[in-house]
Amino acid sequence: MWNPLSWVMEAAAVMAIVLANGGGEGPDWQDFVGIICLLIINSTISFIEENNAGNAAAALMARLAPKTKVLRDGQWQETDAAILVSGDIISIKLGDIIPADARLLEGDPLKIDQASALLDSDKSQLNN
Repeated sequence: MWNPLSWVMEAAAVMAIVLANGGGEGPDWQDFVGIICLLIINSTISFIEENNAGNAAAALMARLAPKTKVLRDGQWQETDAAILVSGDIISIKLGDIIPADARLLEGDPLKIDQASALLDSDKSQLNN
């Protein structure tokens, strides 16, 4: 409840209690209760939305974590790119992001966009 709209609603709730309606009547309890209910509903919805957004962001980050197919113990396995070591043999296909410094052992000639690594848009062609 830390935003300008909540502050205005809180001020309205306080004024509904503090200020009388005039004519010797007491505070306006119906307005006070209505405003407090709206504040609680607004806070609940905001909490749920922020929680869902946090969960979605965490799921997206986990999904975007670089993975690679690596040959270990004679079997291809998908693993996090962060645990690659020197000498690992990786499999790449069209559109893959190469997760580490790599050397081409076999396959067709490659065109590599090195813009992300070199901060320019040089496209290099590599042959085996």
